[in-house]
Amino acid sequence: MTKTIPAYLRIHNGPSLETIPTTPLPVDPVSRFWQTYSSTTGWRVDQGHSRGEMSTATLPSTHDSAVDAAALPAISEFLQDDPDSVWDIPAVSRGAAQKLAAAALELTRLYRDSLQEIRRQEAELAASAIPGETAEPSGQLVDRLQKLLSRAAAATGCHAAALYLLDEQTTSLKLRACFGMPASRLTAAPRPLRGSRGDLECLVRDSVLIDDLSGVQASFWNSPEPFPSAIVVRLEEEDLPIGTLWLWPKMARQFTPRDGAAAQLAATGITAELSRAKLARHRERLTHTSRAVQAAAQWQLRQLPPAMEIAPGIVVDGWTESPRPWACSWHAWDVLPDGMVSLALAEADSDQLDGALIAATARAAFSAHSHYRHSVTDMLLRVSDSLWQTNTGDQIVSLLYAQFNPDTGEGRIASAGKIHAIIASDRGFRPVCSDTQSDPLGSSIDGRYADAEFRLQAGEVLVAVNAAVLDQETGLSQADWADCIRNAISSHDLPVLPAIRRGLAGKPTTKERSGVMLMRRK
Repeated sequence: MTKTIPAYLRIHNGPSLETIPTTPLPVDPVSRFWQTYSSTTGWRVDQGHSRGEMSTATLPSTHDSAVDAAALPAISEFLQDDPDSVWDIPAVSRGAAQKLAAAALELTRLYRDSLQEIRRQEAELAASAIPGETAEPSGQLVDRLQKLLSRAAAATGCHAAALYLLDEQTTSLKLRACFGMPASRLTAAPRPLRGSRGDLECLVRDSVLIDDLSGVQASFWNSPEPFPSAIVVRLEEEDLPIGTLWLWPKMARQFTPRDGAAAQLAATGITAELSRAKLARHRERLTHTSRAVQAAAQWQLRQLPPAMEIAPGIVVDGWTESPRPWACSWHAWDVLPDGMVSLALAEADSDQLDGALIAATARAAFSAHSHYRHSVTDMLLRVSDSLWQTNTGDQIVSLLYAQFNPDTGEGRIASAGKIHAIIASDRGFRPVCSDTQSDPLGSSIDGRYADAEFRLQAGEVLVAVNAAVLDQETGLSQADWADCIRNAISSHDLPVLPAIRRGLAGKPTTKERSGVMLMRRK
């Protein structure tokens, strides 16, 4: 006898994880359009339309009685599926179908170009998520991210990957790059971090392995895409979470710790690529900035006059030494319309780049007021007024200005701020002005500026330097300064300013040093 087993006692093998059907992804809009085109017009275009590569030459001509391989009637496909469906196929002429396909092709190309631009922009925004400077545009980052995502998917046995990065408020996640998914997904709005269980757990743990995303589990984990399984890995930069990496297979599967480790390595590689891209662009930006600063420094150097014999027996020379590419001081000399020799040394109070701009403003004001009759104190007042009128901040400048008659040796000098000046010879020296006698330009509307008369005998030299030359820690004392000048004058063939620089050679400093001299030869 045959023993039958009741049906309720039979063991039924349910579907395994590998056989659970997946939820299809949204079809690419271009492919969906051409499917609708074929079902609506009764014509199909086979070659290149899905990639936007078809040209109007591949479409049939309206005057050609034969239909070529590029555009074939789609009626045979409908008859194979359902012979009765032939009555549902609209009668669209070949010429009308050709015009519609040509117009659709142009829109398809525009759509593809827009997606490429979106991919590039999203990749740049992904690099911007790394703390630090803002990234500069570069098209190569898109391809590198795509390659890294494809390798991550291959290493974990997945078919799609997506890179989500946090916004500045860490409240939402934005898709910045994807693989195995339509590029149109990059246009999706950011999704909130709140309620995204997979992302939240990933930010606490290194990785989350989700074997089942069907049914209730789908809403529990809140996967961004409808796949049956997923791996979620945290992206971080110096222990700071910046986003998550999602990996999905087409069919449901059980992941192993090895898959999680491979995903973590992929996430590390993606973060390193974003950091490398940002560092490379930051270095490139610094290079451009350095070139601009060097160009400005060369412009400043060209503004300084060369040493010369400005009048018979009268020699002028200047010196500026800055530890930075730019300088915040300048010197100038000229022969005024009345035959007087003018001499100036100026320095901005700020030693940063804005100090160089302030010094340039003072230099422009000095040049503008030099070519009509004025006294030494008039010059200081006019330059100070110009600094006040163009002031958007503290424009503080120290300025020494002197006028000298080369025939009589008589002159007048005025100073504002931290400029020292002496008259020296091989027999000794006498002070002319110091940094305690007057206020710097731009410090107040009604400044207090010291002025004095002087006489320069044959064999004497007027030397003015800024405060850094006489700094108590890194500069010279007034006696050493005078000794350098006296030794240079005694040697006859030894220039004065180079002698001062030699005295400062063993005293490095981060401050800018400058000086100017006017010598009356014997």
